[in-house]
Amino acid sequence: MRRDNEFRYSRLANILREQIMSGFIKPGEYLLSENELCKYYGISRTSVRKSLEQLQKEGLIVKKVGQGTIVSPDLVIPPSERRTLRILATSPSHYADLCLGHIIETFQSKFPHVDVKLLSIPSWNFWESLRASEELGRYPDLVLVTDRNFADAALTESFLDLGDHLGDLLGSLYPRVALPFRDRGVQIAVPSTFSPVYLAYNPDLFARFGVEEPADGWDKDAFVEASRRLTADLDGDGIVDTYGFSLSALFSRWPVVALQNGVKFDSFSNRDDIVRSLNFFHDVLYRERVATLSRGSRPFLHEKAAMTLTTTIEMAGWRSDQMPFESKIAPLPFGPHQSTLLVANAFMVPKESEERELALSFLRVAFDPALQRRLTEETGFLSCMPGVTEAVWDAASLSGLNISKGRIENGYFLHELFADVDTIEELGAEMELFWGGLEKAESLADRMTGILNKVPHKANPASDG
Repeated sequence: MRRDNEFRYSRLANILREQIMSGFIKPGEYLLSENELCKYYGISRTSVRKSLEQLQKEGLIVKKVGQGTIVSPDLVIPPSERRTLRILATSPSHYADLCLGHIIETFQSKFPHVDVKLLSIPSWNFWESLRASEELGRYPDLVLVTDRNFADAALTESFLDLGDHLGDLLGSLYPRVALPFRDRGVQIAVPSTFSPVYLAYNPDLFARFGVEEPADGWDKDAFVEASRRLTADLDGDGIVDTYGFSLSALFSRWPVVALQNGVKFDSFSNRDDIVRSLNFFHDVLYRERVATLSRGSRPFLHEKAAMTLTTTIEMAGWRSDQMPFESKIAPLPFGPHQSTLLVANAFMVPKESEERELALSFLRVAFDPALQRRLTEETGFLSCMPGVTEAVWDAASLSGLNISKGRIENGYFLHELFADVDTIEELGAEMELFWGGLEKAESLADRMTGILNKVPHKANPASDG
């Protein structure tokens, strides 16, 4: 744990140092407050203070009592004669933490005359920060975003059509992953890694409680029964210590259950399918009491929940934080439709990039099959290249992820299901009482149906092929 804390504070120091040395935060400008740094970079106040102390020792920042922390007004950043490639990434990002360093190292071995500057910006105000930077004439050369950031962009006219420059590379990717990053025929982004949302389980807990591990063909009833047997009050104090399932109320997770029950979140969605999905949540949380509601990963990582919905991207981050067990992939059992959500990280190249050709060269290095295979083997990420993913991952795991023979079956990005991201916020706000067990599924379903009736019907994305 001590080593992990040291990593977190040094990582934040590196992020802030790069923002300062690149000119993203200029001399005399304020940094985020300690509270904001804690929140947006997901680290403790102790780690934040150690990061700031390190930067203060280096003479990069000055603390102003009662006002905050500013970049030293006397700081002079000498110009470099070398070429510089600037990458702007959302933070936190497991992909940036675990993969970008390897890609940058490989790129610089091929382009030794180029410096690569990685700037990390909290995802909550990512596009606002980018706009502010551009207004000051500071343009990144590459932008790394999540699929959710991509949906929020509203800046598509500001980025290159990567189909014009990387058409051959795009042809080597899963179409089901690449096509959703097109808009009006323009390939605005190229995905670098992706994952279906899947059901992970802790085989050690299954063995400890004498429960048979999930297998092909198990269904919702078998899932609930396994969760019941995995839920226990181990110390006899009347409080459950271990649950069968850790359920997230985040919109990036729970809709998997609805999708498996036929809900597509449009005006054609059937109210009965919505009710069935919502009743499942109340069954496991409040009727059977075999699940715990959590916004984070702690119950699963601390072996207080035997199963959870996650992604290979999130799992790679957990492993890097020294996860105490090796999880496995279970087939999704929640309904008759083998459907799930997809998530991804993707690169975009701004039209105003001063190093456009270097940015495109960086992407070609990033998608070199040999490097892709090394990253996939070492980190557990899924490559967007079918030949790589299906050579590294075993067939049983891929089947649990709805991937086989170069195809991704029945997976949807949130921005495909919701053309208007405001609908996600509206639906989320309506569910507060429901998640607390204070509202029936039927009454929430009525309101959800009313909201979805205002959503334009979208043609279902084609399966991969």
